This record gives sequence, structure tokens and C-alpha cells, in this order.
Amino acid sequence: MKYGTVTILIVGLLSACSSVNTMSTKESKTINQKNMQTTPGKPDLTAPEVLTKVLDFLRYAKSPEDFRIETAEKVMKMNFVPYSKEEKSAWDFYAGNNFGNTGWSWWINFDLDKSGTMRLYFGDGGGYPPATPICQMDLDQFHPLLEQAGFTYTGKGRLSKPFNGYEKKYPNGYKSHLKVFYQGESAEKVLHKCINEITFNIFKPGS
Repeated sequence: MKYGTVTILIVGLLSACSSVNTMSTKESKTINQKNMQTTPGKPDLTAPEVLTKVLDFLRYAKSPEDFRIETAEKVMKMNFVPYSKEEKSAWDFYAGNNFGNTGWSWWINFDLDKSGTMRLYFGDGGGYPPATPICQMDLDQFHPLLEQAGFTYTGKGRLSKPFNGYEKKYPNGYKSHLKVFYQGESAEKVLHKCINEITFNIFKPGS
């Protein structure tokens, strides 16, 4: 699928089919959660179900105020777990689980500061397994859903791994940036774009 000709020129370090991102300590801690409760915060979902819940939030959110746990739970129809002060996380609350015994897991983290930030990450444990378990809804299927939700495609880029960029402007003066990162399904299917991360934030330009 061709989305346009505008290109975001961001130099990356890894190939397009790489499934591993260079992570900060905060991100590594996020993926390797311990003491996860069965409920809340650990729903048993498929990859398309996770992406659909994220899409529900992308459609709903209009300002940083929407990045509160009670709003996210209402919109996404799932329970999140707040980070404790002892954990000293940069994120405010999260949910995540494994996709069975596939070697893949998912994590959704929210942060509310001057801007609202959400991050979805599909982790593979560093073992380079095929991305088939997370690829039932790929980038080519997700892209038109984002356009229907009012997001404007801004081009392809690379930030450790390739992504599609999007933005959206809201009547209240806020603006959002959205990046959808992807990888090949396997070494044999590198052109099949499997979503492995989404970052989304809403902010007031110039503030």
C-alpha cells in the first residue's frame, strides 16, 4: 500500500525487519514486569484485540486530560494498574500480558504530564521469534482505520526501527503525534508489515 510521498528523515540504527528496539531502563523495566496480578492489569487478549482497544483510545482522546486511568479504563473497557511510588516509574499506569506461549507479550503504558503519552509495545523477549502471533492485524489494515479516525499520514521514518508517522489537530487547540512502528513477519516475509509498537501523545503547540 502506498500512503504518500512525504518522508520523515530520521536516521536509524537497525534494519527494517529487526524486532528489537534499543530500550531505556524505563522501557526495559516496563516490558519485564514482575508481580503482575491476574486482574486487573493482565487481561487475556489477542493482538487484534489489543490494537482495537488502542484504536478506541486514539479515536477518543482530545487532550492530555483524557490520559487518566479512569478515562482509559472507560474507553478501552479494561483495567489498568497504577505504578507505586516505590517503583519510581516515569509512567503512571499500565496493563500487559503474554500471548500464550508464543514468546510474544504486550504492554500498554500511560503518562500524564504537560502532555499525555501512551505507548503500546509488543515484546519478543529478545529471541527473534517470527512475528506471526502479532500480525493478524498488520500495518496495511491499521492505516485506513487511523485515517478514518481523523489522523493525517505524514510519512515514513526510522527511529531505531521503521515507522509510519501521523498527526491530528483538535478543535480545542491541541495536536497529537502518532508513530506506528513495524517489522517483517519473518526473514522470509520481510515485506509483511507487522505492528510492534505504537507511541501517541497529545500536547499544546508552543507550550
